[in-house]
Amino acid sequence: MLEAFCDPQAVAIIGASRTPGKLGHSVLRNVIQHGFKGAIYPINPQASELLGH
Repeated sequence: MLEAFCDPQAVAIIGASRTPGKLGHSVLRNVIQHGFKGAIYPINPQASELLGH
């Protein structure tokens, strides 16, 4: 059961932002830069795509 938290196949980033310096942008950028291999779903009702995801 804990494996899903420790080795996820996908992550949703609620509050992802296209504005550099905002927490939601930093979290999304860090997930991408650190090589997460699964699907990344940035959640932002005002953007259809963020940082290529």
